[in-house]
Amino acid sequence: MKKNFYKPFILVIIIASVLLLSNCDDNTDDPDYILNVVSLKEHFKDHFLIGNIMNPGSVASEKLKHHYNVLTAENDMKPDKINPNRGSYNFRTADNMVKTAIDSGFLVVGHTLLWHSQIPSWHRSVNSSNAKGYMETYIKDVVGHFKGKIYSWDVINEAFPDGGYNGDWKTSMRNENPWYSALGSDFVYYSFLAARQADSGAILYYNDYNLNMSSKAKMVHDMVRDVNIRYKNAYPGADRLLIEGIGMQGHHNTGVTAASIKASIDLFRQLGVRISISELDVLSQTWSEYSAQNALTETGKTKAAQLYGDYFKVFIANSDIIERVTFWGVNDSESWRSRAAPLIFSGDMAKSSYHKIIDSLK
Repeated sequence: MKKNFYKPFILVIIIASVLLLSNCDDNTDDPDYILNVVSLKEHFKDHFLIGNIMNPGSVASEKLKHHYNVLTAENDMKPDKINPNRGSYNFRTADNMVKTAIDSGFLVVGHTLLWHSQIPSWHRSVNSSNAKGYMETYIKDVVGHFKGKIYSWDVINEAFPDGGYNGDWKTSMRNENPWYSALGSDFVYYSFLAARQADSGAILYYNDYNLNMSSKAKMVHDMVRDVNIRYKNAYPGADRLLIEGIGMQGHHNTGVTAASIKASIDLFRQLGVRISISELDVLSQTWSEYSAQNALTETGKTKAAQLYGDYFKVFIANSDIIERVTFWGVNDSESWRSRAAPLIFSGDMAKSSYHKIIDSLK
């Protein structure tokens, strides 16, 4: 009887195919696959919006649609992209992203109008005689272009440095910010006023990182308080604040406690403003471990997951003033801090961080 020499090879091929499919990112039979797990936006719909970033080509992805209801442009609405030369604008990419996002059912956050980084050379060349007019024109042009399409604007990003606070926010701002260098602290009031006049419907935010640190949180608190008092005195009939929200970025690491975040939220609550956790990711390492480029450990990953859960318990407890929690990326491999596995999905599979977040509502 003639032996069939092909059967063993066919069997090997079948087994290999099964194994390959079982590990494929598109295997929607796996309960932990990103499109199979509980939708974050649905899970937290009674508490706050759940957001993520958008880039050209990714706006209408099923992953975004499944889990998120608000999107922030990661880079393509920053000054260097949208306003390369004074009086000249490049809206094409941003327009396409915003339209696709709105058509897909998302709210859109405009990020960001004024910053000291990722800005064109003309922003760096302003002086005391022309800065106010240039700044107001630029803000009104950009905000006016998107009027009615942007849910909220990050008007100013990261105006304060790290370090101690001398008690006077007006002299504690970043010297490398060209608008501060040219106009002093008044640039804050005039920039928010220009944005309000350009689109009265948009919610106006100040956005910064390390706001879990008490000194920086106090700087921001005092600035928002004083600017809103100034606006109220100038416009006594106004029924809204000028700076309506504070964006606490949330680029954290395993050394950042939930208690420190809660303390800053408690401080900001006194201002009567909204809060957004605007750029959340958590390194699976301490900051020193990350800076030294140490290898990841299972202990670090477990700690990061636990912190995600702890943070969300704080957010839920303060959901009366927290209107949005935005993750700064969907998948670890796409993160700007990817080597420290900072997000809640990896290879399109839900990590323990995701499950800790879901469990925080129990």
